[in-house]
Amino acid sequence: MIEQYDILIVDDESQFIQIILNILKEVKNYNLVVATSGEQALTLIKEHTFNLILLDIIMQPMNGYEVCEILKSDKATKYIPIIFLTAKDDQESIEKGFRVGSVDYITKPFYKNELLARVDTHIKLKLYEDELKHEIEVQENLLAQQSKMATMGEVLESISHQWRQPLSVISMNSINVITSIELEQLDTQKLKSSMQDTMVQVKALSDTLSDFKTFLKQDVSKAAFSLKDTIHAATSILISRLNASEVTLVQNSEELWISGFRNELIHVIINIVHNAIDELDLKEHKRLIFIDAYKENNSVIIKIKDNAGGISPDILNNIFNSHFTTKEDRNGTGVGLYMTKKIITNSFDGSIEAETLEYSYEDAIYKGALFTIILPL
Repeated sequence: MIEQYDILIVDDESQFIQIILNILKEVKNYNLVVATSGEQALTLIKEHTFNLILLDIIMQPMNGYEVCEILKSDKATKYIPIIFLTAKDDQESIEKGFRVGSVDYITKPFYKNELLARVDTHIKLKLYEDELKHEIEVQENLLAQQSKMATMGEVLESISHQWRQPLSVISMNSINVITSIELEQLDTQKLKSSMQDTMVQVKALSDTLSDFKTFLKQDVSKAAFSLKDTIHAATSILISRLNASEVTLVQNSEELWISGFRNELIHVIINIVHNAIDELDLKEHKRLIFIDAYKENNSVIIKIKDNAGGISPDILNNIFNSHFTTKEDRNGTGVGLYMTKKIITNSFDGSIEAETLEYSYEDAIYKGALFTIILPL
């Protein structure tokens, strides 16, 4: 089946409309739609998606420049290619045509083959552009899934560590009770104490499982959530990893509410903190990670820093690039920070920056990486 392309012709002179129709109707896969004013064109574009627009400039009351500027300012229509087809042939008009967003400029009178060639070229360019955007979207989704799976592995590893101690206690209590029964030495008070201890451990397991289920839950729409609770949820998931690496976590978060996808922010915090732990594992000195969150003007600021020595200036500008990693020997994929930036910019309309800084803490001077996240309040 031949793919059809919808072309909107906008001109207030019927004779020129007919000339254009006569030329373009020779191409069987062009669906041609006509508007005789800028206002009518905008109405049609709201109701229908066009692959290309042929637009006259000299129209009343709304001229072609104004129609083009309106379309280019709207997310839904900014990528529709527009060719100005007009009698205005002076240099200033042509330059303005490209400046307001047209992809081409044809002056009247024009040659039949010229019009056919230019329309065909821009239809094909739009098709290639759409295919490229689709491919990029597919790749972005694959990267997002890869990042999610990598973080999932980190979360599962952390949970296995967190469960090990409670399960060990529960197992030991069970063995003691069974042994006491077999030896007919069961003490009611000791049994009660053992069961109470077991219940505490079961609650710890349950809390860890709740954190994991929260992380797995898919956010389907933006919602308001507590930033302080979200940071706590992220660090709770990584608590065993922090403890195993002997990292001191210092948190100072104001009670703020923001709108967005809560689990995606948890994903971001886990990524940054996990990277910091990886770097701190290579250091012998006291290991520190700080998380501060506060309001500044109309924004929420989240700062995450460590004392692992900072980021080399040679790579600082590349750390958010797709697949860039300095951890090849540690199975690094370079996807984590790339997706972190995508989440902050796309899901929260925010920004993220990284730098190396020196700072003092408890009368000592440290050097480390600082990630600053800025989110609209």
